[in-house]
Amino acid sequence: MTAHGPGDPRAGQTTTPLVAFRAATPFRFHQAGTDPETEQEGRPGEVCHTSLAQFTRNVLARHPRQFRLDAGTTALPCLPRAAWAGFDFTGKRVLFLLPSQALGSNVCTLLFIAALRERFAMRGVGVFCAGSAADIWRTDPSIEVFALWLGARDLRRFDVVVDLGHLESRRDIEIWPVDMEGELLAAFGDLPPASAYPAAPRRLPADRPPRIGILPLASSPLRTLPAAVTQAVTEALAPRGAVTLCLNANQHQGRLYRSALAVPDGVAVVDAYPSIGGLLRALAAFDFVVAADSGPAHMAKLFATPGIAVYTSAPPEVLQGRFRNLVPWTVPFVGPHCAAPCGLAKLRITAEGRIGCMGSLGVGLDRLPRVAQAADPAVVERLLLREPVPCVALLATLGPEVARRAVETLAATRAG
Repeated sequence: MTAHGPGDPRAGQTTTPLVAFRAATPFRFHQAGTDPETEQEGRPGEVCHTSLAQFTRNVLARHPRQFRLDAGTTALPCLPRAAWAGFDFTGKRVLFLLPSQALGSNVCTLLFIAALRERFAMRGVGVFCAGSAADIWRTDPSIEVFALWLGARDLRRFDVVVDLGHLESRRDIEIWPVDMEGELLAAFGDLPPASAYPAAPRRLPADRPPRIGILPLASSPLRTLPAAVTQAVTEALAPRGAVTLCLNANQHQGRLYRSALAVPDGVAVVDAYPSIGGLLRALAAFDFVVAADSGPAHMAKLFATPGIAVYTSAPPEVLQGRFRNLVPWTVPFVGPHCAAPCGLAKLRITAEGRIGCMGSLGVGLDRLPRVAQAADPAVVERLLLREPVPCVALLATLGPEVARRAVETLAATRAG
């Protein structure tokens, strides 16, 4: 890898926190929730870097005889943010440091890298610390994926490192979402989007009933569809195609959700996909989807899958960016402390430890200083089934309207 001296205007360092470690013997690990092909093998004595706190905490720190960690965090030389737009990547092997494992963020970053490669004939592309999003990157076999760590020998094969954690718009991502593809395209010189990923939806098949996927779960009760909405949508679409209801029994809210539904006859239920790769393959096979504001809604961009996406706290025009494959439907909530969309992606916590959002707690955003990190089963059950936040509570009463929009969109897609 090319290192730039301190007087070089291209000099920079990664700001995404990295941990350096060495292993005493050969080792291998597979990122949970991904296809087996994401497994990595490590060499003894080699300096390796990871940005994944969970891997550091659950693997490296728990095996002190096998792994020696450097004290504190470290950094690598990288292309500074100011040089992104004017840098010539032609002929370079470029390694991108990913600052997040969020599925939607990684989908959008994949779309951006496809555009960068259309602009520059790069000699190679790699990404590291993809973590649980590694299967998203494996949809492009030409990208080298380092799911959990990066060794020094592999690092030396790259000419330049780009730390995408330098992107300014990510700083407020906890309280307002970012169109990652659009922001990155602009940051690298106003690149045009990749032609390989069109914004328009693909056509429905004319020779068979459509395969319909319903994906109601998100990572937060703020964005998961109420069970009543999923019930109404499933019943409305069941006579119009081969419907699969996609849940997640690995989540506490997924298990609770399954018990709240009366699934119509003929509707297939997938209680959990074995990996993100399995979910991607299912999305590629669906002809039409109904999704919550979630990773699968972003994944549908990769396959131009038509459908609708239902939004509560987040603005669809930001999250969908240039894509028009999913028709957005936003709950029309206005309350004394907030209105939809408020911008939150996750539940937040007051200084006193109360968990919720502005509307559910009756406070302003300034009273909610932190994201609620711990997954409290009692809180999840309360907000999912008994006391949903106000915008989700309103959405629960609008199941017939959402179902009608889904049926109309399906018919319009078929006609178009």
